Amino acid sequence: MTLPKVGDVAEGVVVKVYPRYAILLFEDGWTGLLHISELANSFIHHFSGYVSTGNIYNVKVIAVNPESDNIRVSLKQMTSADRKKAFRRKKINLNEIDFKALEEKLPEWVKSENEKEINHD
Repeated sequence: MTLPKVGDVAEGVVVKVYPRYAILLFEDGWTGLLHISELANSFIHHFSGYVSTGNIYNVKVIAVNPESDNIRVSLKQMTSADRKKAFRRKKINLNEIDFKALEEKLPEWVKSENEKEINHD
């Protein structure tokens, strides 16, 4: 698996949604965390109504930790130039994704983010 670089624009499908972040799966096999603060310029309390499992987004990579494969992505930081660079939309068959295996492979930082969300809600 080749990790993206900060500033790359990629197309991913939402595979898991939590109250304040979502996990996107990308064609190259890497996953990215989209935090609620990187969804829009305006305040959003919950992802529900904005992001759903199966949604496909072009996002900008804003942080990569190659040691742990932690990748953070942003919709908010996409510029018009980024949108021009974006990959063409492709249909991703959600029936082909093994969600249980994906969740087992999620980096520990995602699991700890979920625990933080549970403790804060």
